[in-house]
Amino acid sequence: MKKYIIYIISFVVVALLQISCYDDKGDYDYHEVNSMEVKIPETKLRMPKDEAVEVSIVPEISQTLEQNEANLVFQWKKTKKGVKAGSERMIDYEDYSVGKECKITVKPYESENIGLMVVVTDRKNGTTWYQTGEVAIIRPLNPCWFILQEKEESGILGAIEGTPEGYYVYSDVFKSELNQAFPLSGKPLAVSARKNYGNSNLEDMLSFLGFKVIPALMLVTDCDLSLFTPSTLKPIYRSDKILFEPVNKGESLKIEFYKMSTHGELFVNNGKAYCAFMDAFCVPYSVKSGNEYPAISAFGSYEGGLLFFDKVNHCFLNASLPGTFDYMGNQATQNIRKFGTPWSDQKPVNIYSMEDDANVFDPDAIDPSLQVKDIITGGSYGNYAYAITAPFNGKELTVFKFSADLENEDPTCAAKYTIAVPSEVDVETAKFAASYAYTANIIFMASGNKLYRINLDRGQVTELYAYEVDSSAQIASLKFKDPESVREENDEEVEGEYKEKLGMCLGLGINTGEKGVVVEIQLTMAGDISREERSICVYEDPNQPIGKIVDITYNYE
Repeated sequence: MKKYIIYIISFVVVALLQISCYDDKGDYDYHEVNSMEVKIPETKLRMPKDEAVEVSIVPEISQTLEQNEANLVFQWKKTKKGVKAGSERMIDYEDYSVGKECKITVKPYESENIGLMVVVTDRKNGTTWYQTGEVAIIRPLNPCWFILQEKEESGILGAIEGTPEGYYVYSDVFKSELNQAFPLSGKPLAVSARKNYGNSNLEDMLSFLGFKVIPALMLVTDCDLSLFTPSTLKPIYRSDKILFEPVNKGESLKIEFYKMSTHGELFVNNGKAYCAFMDAFCVPYSVKSGNEYPAISAFGSYEGGLLFFDKVNHCFLNASLPGTFDYMGNQATQNIRKFGTPWSDQKPVNIYSMEDDANVFDPDAIDPSLQVKDIITGGSYGNYAYAITAPFNGKELTVFKFSADLENEDPTCAAKYTIAVPSEVDVETAKFAASYAYTANIIFMASGNKLYRINLDRGQVTELYAYEVDSSAQIASLKFKDPESVREENDEEVEGEYKEKLGMCLGLGINTGEKGVVVEIQLTMAGDISREERSICVYEDPNQPIGKIVDITYNYE
């Protein structure tokens, strides 16, 4: 068993002085009472995996009268099972140990913080002092950037754990964490992490049906995929439990496209599209338009529904988001996950044309010369989706805006923008991102070694950042830490004291001639680079080199 003795010296404030009056003739006697300051040191431990870890906690004591602690009695209490650390209620604790030193054994994969209370009694005068504390269990790889890399057409998953204030680089986390090889075969395509994998609005209402929001990590190659728990890298569902139809037919997987969005996931295998709603069950069904299975080349979602682009018919189609009763009635999906019922395509995702007399553009007749590069979600709490298109080798973008903003009474197909891009931008390889944090029509683009902000309303493209170490570098992936976040996050959900707005923090996965690096950029409300300290951080470690980057994603739980 590993042992860690944790002694942290703290600053102690001189305590209170009680004054008593005994004579009403004006003569006063002052009797000092021994007062005390008790502090439990901050105790953090990375979640153990292989063997239990024993943590020793010694409180810091300051007394106003006594010079030693022979007069003190220590009783330690621990939170009862199911009670979260930090409770101030005595009823939530049970006796654990006596003595000044408290030893806590943390078992492998124990991930919940352990709440403690020390009760210190002065035997001379009977006064009792209480102080709460905890052993904070730091889940591995939380927070972190996951980095999907390619080496000789096989995958490697790396990670950058921590914040700009302090971080570790792991070039191969399956090797460092589990001493295992990358678990998927084939050429790597995509990686996506999500803190709330599932519909958090439904969790409380439908928990009795098995709905449970979890953190999740999806890894995808051209012939394999798997859903994992991010902090442990343990598989939740393998490919045979996700892409049921081709597996049941005995066909080799030929995955062409994968994307995780706010409201669902799209899988394109051997030309056929499958979609799973964001319900944490990850059961994809066929995407159908009437009796046909359209060739889907782009996917996204917003509060107005799921969006698809049919590359053969050059049109946008949508699907309604399921409501509470739809989830409750989806017994087939629940039975597949809960009881292993065989999959059948009885819940296809039906997609339709967006008919609206007020539409600014016709979603059924998109210029065949335009290629859809991506559909991204942003602005107004996710009410907007932007479909970004460009002609082959062109030097301008055509952006179609879809809106679910009822307050402004927008039509569904709300706007169409044409934006000239700088001559150095390669629209064929450019990457795009948007965030809920920006209420205006602002999106971000990366091309070559540069990052740009695009103001659609003004038709302006502004260069924000260039990776100047290598002008030939290529940005392979562009993602916000949490594009759905619009509020400031602190150590409730992000370890450490590094404050940021996750919805305004961009990550760039950059390939140089020799290595891959991840650059993190903190933006302002206006979409400029923040002037605060550490607003730009280049994550790299020569002892843990990152290889050729395919994709990146951010995990925090």
